[in-house]
Amino acid sequence: MKKRGSKGKSRLDDPGDFVRIEIESALKRKIPVIPVMVSGATIPPAERLPVSIQDLSYRHGIVVRVDPDFHRDMDRLIEYLKKLPASGEVISQRPAKAKQPIGAQPLILRVEVPPHEAPFEMVKVPKGLFLYGEGRIRKTIDQAYWIDKFAVTNEKYRAFIVADGYGNRAYWSEEGWKWKTEKNIAGPGYWNDPTWNQADHPVVGVSYYEAEAYAKWVGKRLPTEREWEKAARGEDGREYPWGNEFDKNKCNIIDSPRLRDVFSLQPGAAIGRTTSVTQYPNGVSSYGCFDMAGNVWEWCVDWYDERKDSRVLRGGSWRSGPGNLRVSSRLRGDADYWSNSLGFRLVQDIP
Repeated sequence: MKKRGSKGKSRLDDPGDFVRIEIESALKRKIPVIPVMVSGATIPPAERLPVSIQDLSYRHGIVVRVDPDFHRDMDRLIEYLKKLPASGEVISQRPAKAKQPIGAQPLILRVEVPPHEAPFEMVKVPKGLFLYGEGRIRKTIDQAYWIDKFAVTNEKYRAFIVADGYGNRAYWSEEGWKWKTEKNIAGPGYWNDPTWNQADHPVVGVSYYEAEAYAKWVGKRLPTEREWEKAARGEDGREYPWGNEFDKNKCNIIDSPRLRDVFSLQPGAAIGRTTSVTQYPNGVSSYGCFDMAGNVWEWCVDWYDERKDSRVLRGGSWRSGPGNLRVSSRLRGDADYWSNSLGFRLVQDIP
């Protein structure tokens, strides 16, 4: 449900709004009402709601994800509800005496992904030891996690824009919102350029602030350096996602040859741009991640060094040479930096 309309008012302020009418009707008839919260939405506090539906603030809510996981989460919710007593007492209005104080957070029932089931287009990276960095130092990942199989594409990022992601301050850090507002940022730097905005290509021209906001909206987060590198490298300290020998036919870099069936051009010349995130199945990492060498540099959450004035970029890009495609290679980027060779992928914690 969109909280704000074009005039800055909540839909629920309108007595004729069909959602408000349905909620009022259900509450009057003692029908269970379960708020479903998508993309970081929250249950409004009682004082921000019309009197007729203020009981909504004292309901348990369900946190679900965006498409395509939305439908799977809802299926899990339905199966859960089928197992409840007929009275529906497990998820119900709180007793009047136990109502929360104004401004308190409502209880949340989360629909969790079973540990064995990967979210859509994500792969599991196990916890444990791996060889990290230039020196192949033994490091430990303490908790298994999901990581995106592909860099975030223009098609996926479009949903964030359509959902007013650039207008909702809830998704942005304080620094990111200030930067976005002062620079009047309303989308990625190359969003309207047909060279860079193809649906299945990685979104480019995104700053760290924008990647961070998208991650919060979609219910994920940016990876740490260690998480990114283990997903790219596996446990054996290899130089590239596919092994120790460089192969320009397994990635998109500065001199990777064009492919006739993709660009309808004579093979041999360099690509000189991003490619589809599925273009190089022979270059995947041992865990099944695509493009962790080449195509676009990817943001990580870590600071580049102790000065804490820039973030880490990993993976190299279509403009890079073989050296920058080594999984241990690092690049620094200011949080407001963006280019046509820079994108990101996300991780999700396993409950």
